Amino acid sequence: MEAIQYVAREAMKMFLLHGVKAVRMDDIASTLGISKRTLYEMFGDKEQLIWQSLELYCQELLNQMKQIEANSTNIFEECMLLLNARDKEADSMTRFMEELRKYYPKIYDNWEKQYRKNDHEAMKKKLKQGVEQGLLLDNINFDLAIAVFTFQLYSVREHRRAMLPHDVSDKDAFRYIVTYFLRGMATEKGIKIIDQYLNENKK
Repeated sequence: MEAIQYVAREAMKMFLLHGVKAVRMDDIASTLGISKRTLYEMFGDKEQLIWQSLELYCQELLNQMKQIEANSTNIFEECMLLLNARDKEADSMTRFMEELRKYYPKIYDNWEKQYRKNDHEAMKKKLKQGVEQGLLLDNINFDLAIAVFTFQLYSVREHRRAMLPHDVSDKDAFRYIVTYFLRGMATEKGIKIIDQYLNENKK
């Protein structure tokens, strides 16, 4: 299992760096110093490798989120720390998902079915924590708010060329959406915390 996880993790790095379409099984085998036969014995085909690499990536992201949660004092700090942790891969992950939807639609659809519902429930739980912490208003329709928020993120990811100014990166757009999504639901106490963060992190 450790060997499979190692290969899947390294393959995901290559997909993010070079593109899931461009990276061939030959490239992965050569880079990792294993035979292509061994690679196929491990995963069966490239689609299985992509899926297992994506699953491992999502699981490691979940573990990272749990660690950040344990070290955060409130949901705003948690969100900002997570954004900081994922900044380096934001643009490449967007390109990865675009290619996945275009060239491997079955994998993309399976990922959406498996993770979108879980993401919605996890986000709703976090927002409720924000209410308990006195940072978010208690009269918000969280299901609707999350639906609108998710639509914004997916729109940027799937139509970035038409929607974003040429000098705005995906990670900057995502950070902006997350920040003002939370600020729009924040209490006075919550707004002060967010504005303090924004002032401390001006470019």
